Amino acid sequence: MICNLCPHNCNTDRQTKLGVCLAPADFKISHMQLHHWEEPCISGTNGSGTIFFSHCNLKCVFCQNYDISQQAYGKIISQEEFIKLCIRLKEQGAHNLNLVSPTCYSSLLIKVLPKVKEKINLPIIWNSNAYEKVETLKQLDGLIDVYLPDFKYFDNSLAVKYSQAPNYYTHALVAIKEMVKQVGAVELDKNGLIKKGVLIRHLVLPGQIEDSKNVLKTIKDNFGKKVWVSLMSQYYPAHKANSYSEINRILSENEYNKIKDYYEILNFANGYFQELNFASSQFTPDFKIETLA
Repeated sequence: MICNLCPHNCNTDRQTKLGVCLAPADFKISHMQLHHWEEPCISGTNGSGTIFFSHCNLKCVFCQNYDISQQAYGKIISQEEFIKLCIRLKEQGAHNLNLVSPTCYSSLLIKVLPKVKEKINLPIIWNSNAYEKVETLKQLDGLIDVYLPDFKYFDNSLAVKYSQAPNYYTHALVAIKEMVKQVGAVELDKNGLIKKGVLIRHLVLPGQIEDSKNVLKTIKDNFGKKVWVSLMSQYYPAHKANSYSEINRILSENEYNKIKDYYEILNFANGYFQELNFASSQFTPDFKIETLA
């Protein structure tokens, strides 16, 4: 397949040559589990049925999942095997199907998700970095119930420096607009679990409080109370972050209090704050545990 699924526009046949993301032409999965550390409306009591895809179209120097996103850990599986994984999570009691870093596999998921929806009858969550193309997202209309995008940066220079993602802000904003257009406002079931809608995550980076304020202001100006916002404090210096002295530390309490105060000033209708004690590798899955057999 000639791949132009994301803004990198590699125009590469992934059967013979890899693009920026290094993802193969087939599904490559690193891990699956009932995830209990997502937002409460996603994890609930049983956990979110989470499938972690290998590879990513961003190259974040601080990525906490770098061993699967950038170091190629994982297993190539067929479309039929993928469907079986989804069914297994349903049988284990998952509240939803949570697809983590799915962008590189969009063309495959567009084909297989109709079959998955028939088999599991659960909300399907698209858990992505928002470095997406609207043309690709349009093909997912009707297949995704919940969009869970990051909104990482306002400043393009930061996006390039830390994630090799030119024009991240522009691409993320139009992508999230398409997501909101498709699924509308957040709806919860009687147990407080999300059924549909958009929940935007923002990870606060140390030393970048003004950029975080600009991201939050953008979300409020463009989406008002249509979306929920999850403000995340879980940053810790992983992967190559020690090569960047300004982010080679966790957030200070003072920094996080400033951005929390600004969040409250913007008066979002609903959302979440993480506590600072989430800035630890103990909440990152162990991707070396084989769960696909």
